[in-house]
Amino acid sequence: MSKFEKVYCVIKQSELDFYHATEASAKKFPRLGKATQDQIQLSHDNQVQFIETFENLALELGLQIRFAREREMDQIHPGSNDLVISCGGDGTFLTCAQKYQTSILLGMNSDYKPKAGPGSFGALTSTNRTTLKKNLLRLLEGDYFIDHWNRLQVTINGKAIDRYAVNDIYFGQKIAYQTCDITVIQSEIEQDFNCSGLLCCTGMGSHAWYYNAGGSPFSNELDAFGFSALFPNLKRTMKYSSGIVSSRHELTMIPQGDNYILSFDSKLDVIETELGDKIRVSLAPKPVRVVSFEQEK
Repeated sequence: MSKFEKVYCVIKQSELDFYHATEASAKKFPRLGKATQDQIQLSHDNQVQFIETFENLALELGLQIRFAREREMDQIHPGSNDLVISCGGDGTFLTCAQKYQTSILLGMNSDYKPKAGPGSFGALTSTNRTTLKKNLLRLLEGDYFIDHWNRLQVTINGKAIDRYAVNDIYFGQKIAYQTCDITVIQSEIEQDFNCSGLLCCTGMGSHAWYYNAGGSPFSNELDAFGFSALFPNLKRTMKYSSGIVSSRHELTMIPQGDNYILSFDSKLDVIETELGDKIRVSLAPKPVRVVSFEQEK
C-alpha cells in the first residue's frame, strides 16, 4: 500500500461482545429494554458484516493488512511509517490515537446509519460501508491526503506526561455530582473556580463535549485550544469562565483539593493529582497524522 511500511486494523469490541464477555455481564443483557437489545444486536451484525467485507476486499485487492481485536492491541507495535486503521467509531479511533502516538491513522465507521445523517459518519472517521472499496482503492493508488490534527499535552509540576488528547482533557472530581475548587491562570490572569471541572479541547474536540457544554466550536486548523469551566458557581465574581489559548501559551490549573483527576479523551485510565499541583496544558508540538480523502481547505 502506497507510502506505508505496514498496515494494521484494530477492530473494536462491540457492545454485544462486551455483554457476552463474562457471566456477570451476560446476566445484565436481558435487563435491557427490547428496543435497546435489538439495537445492540443490529450494531453488532453491521460490524461483523463490515469486517467480513473489509477482509474480502483486502484479499481481492492484494492488501497486506494485519487485523487485531481491541483486546489484542498490546500484541502489535506499529511504527511511525505504519498505518493504523481503526474499525469501529470515534471511541476506537481515540483509543488508537492514544496507544499508537506516532503512527498514521485512518478512522472507519463499522456501524454506519445513513438515515441518522452526516453525524453517523463519525466525527473522526472518514470511511464507512458506502465508501469502503473506493477509499481502499484510493489508498492503494496513493490518492489521499495526510491531515495534521492538533493534540493536547500536559505537564504536572514540570514533568511531561506521556499521553495526548485528540479531543479533550477533563480535570476535576471523579464523581460527577461533586464540585471542585480549581485555580486557573490564563495570560497571567488568575481565576478561582468552584465548578464541576475544567474542560480543555482542540478544534476537533470543540464539536464534541465542549460544544455540548455550551462552548462555541472552532476550526481545528486554528493554532490554539479552548477551555471552559463546567457549571461554575455563578455567585462568585469571574473575570472569565472560558477562553481560547494560542499555541504560544499554556493554561495552568492548580487543584485546591486532593484526588482530582485528569482524563484524556474520556478514557478510564485517569491520572490523579494532589493539592497544589501545577498542571499545565498546551498544544503538543507534534500533531496526529490522519488519512483523509478530502483536501484540507
